[in-house]
Amino acid sequence: MYEMSFAAGEPQEDRVHVELSAVFEKDGKTTKVKEFYAGNGSYRLRFLPLEAGTYTYRVTGKLPDGSAEGFWRIGEQGSVTAEPAIKGACSLVRAAGTRFVCADGSRFQPFGTTVYALIHQGRERLEETFETLRQSPFNKLRFCLFPKHFEFNHNEPELFAFEKEGDGWNTRKPAPAYWELLDDTIKRLGELEIQADLILFHPYDRWGFAALTGEQRLDYLEYLCRRLGAYPNIWWSLANEYDQLDYITKEEWLGMSAFLAAEDLAGHLISNHNFVTPWDFSDPNTTHVCLQESDAAKIPGLMERYHKPVVYDEMGYEGNIPDNWGNLSAFEMVNRFWKTVTMGGYATHGETYMERMDPDQVLWWSKGGRLKGESPARIAFLRNLLEELPGDMVWSEPEGLPKSREELQTLIDAGTPGISDNPVMRCMAKMTEAEFEHMRQFFRQATLHCGTDAYLTYLGDACTIYHLLNLPEDKSYRVEVIDVWEMTRTTVQRGASGRAEVTLPGKPGIAVLAVAE
Repeated sequence: MYEMSFAAGEPQEDRVHVELSAVFEKDGKTTKVKEFYAGNGSYRLRFLPLEAGTYTYRVTGKLPDGSAEGFWRIGEQGSVTAEPAIKGACSLVRAAGTRFVCADGSRFQPFGTTVYALIHQGRERLEETFETLRQSPFNKLRFCLFPKHFEFNHNEPELFAFEKEGDGWNTRKPAPAYWELLDDTIKRLGELEIQADLILFHPYDRWGFAALTGEQRLDYLEYLCRRLGAYPNIWWSLANEYDQLDYITKEEWLGMSAFLAAEDLAGHLISNHNFVTPWDFSDPNTTHVCLQESDAAKIPGLMERYHKPVVYDEMGYEGNIPDNWGNLSAFEMVNRFWKTVTMGGYATHGETYMERMDPDQVLWWSKGGRLKGESPARIAFLRNLLEELPGDMVWSEPEGLPKSREELQTLIDAGTPGISDNPVMRCMAKMTEAEFEHMRQFFRQATLHCGTDAYLTYLGDACTIYHLLNLPEDKSYRVEVIDVWEMTRTTVQRGASGRAEVTLPGKPGIAVLAVAE
């Protein structure tokens, strides 16, 4: 990110719509970057070059009323050179089909976690959270920009995004101290190679942010894009549980999605998170599917329908609180990660451990602090395994499984062996669309592959004592049995090819990996 600073008088009424900008040009392509007011007479302009090379720029615009003296840089021209990115570094993430990639085209596999009220806990806890993240396997962090009022999180924040006026908020007067803290948080996450998944709205509110008017929401989004849009490591999440904000219409949500897509010059990822009703992921400005869901068998159907990456950003939480969404065992958290990932999706961790004698009840999911659970080490094991495999591992439909009732009926009418004489297939041809899709999910396997170089199958809750691999006949494979809880990898065969039977321990949480030798 390239930043320019200017000094001038303070805007009297509107600190959002500053009429200063700079036009950057490279190879005949121009980009107009809008300035923002940072407080204390300071104006800043941030530009994220999307290509290496030299850009020329010219500052244009006019000053706020009453600040015409001494602002000598309007009309100034200059240049800035963007160096090639460091190899292996990943900051700006894109959606490419159903996968995520870094700006240089290399794969990006998000391993997320959630700390909703991260920036509303005070400096000491924030530092403790950063220290925990530094030692964690997570490379994406979801957190809210507005404070959250909910169970186990009733503290009053020190800072708010806007100045208070009467009983409401003046969204045209962003509060500098809050935004400096947010700047620092995003920058520090970037230094840890963590994507900041910014939740822009949510319903859990006692301060009035959930009741902003349509005009106020656009003021907020305008300032967000001007101030934060040049950070490479951000994602926009329109809301957490958007459908609980039922006074905001679908048209208004779509309008905000379009606004972000138009005003964010870097083209960061955009999605929207649900409570019950999924967002309309066919929206052209929505880059990926984001769901409160844990049924991994649905992922292939979602990829097929939307042709976008699928992220399960809330699968339940490892913890011990009374609420059923927050008392998963550590094994079940790990189990859901493996199921989601090996069905071709992306998963997000969460933790909700309470302690009876703790008056503050510092639960990671809300306040951060320390991780107490056993799943993060095992999520790190999964991440390390995937990153050592030869290329991006993708899910594909099992061979021979018809994609529609019509296709199945055609195969039956043609007398196809194994189909026409199979009573299950004949029964499926008579099902409703919903029943047919349910059966397709039942037959799907949680298997990733990288061409014919590697195959990874997760058996989940199954307690089977053997697994059949159908490998290419013309290659030789090393086969491992993986215990996802014990974090062990045991080579059980070498030189395997074709149909290979792999002996298993007959317990849940077992995966089988075959890698070409």
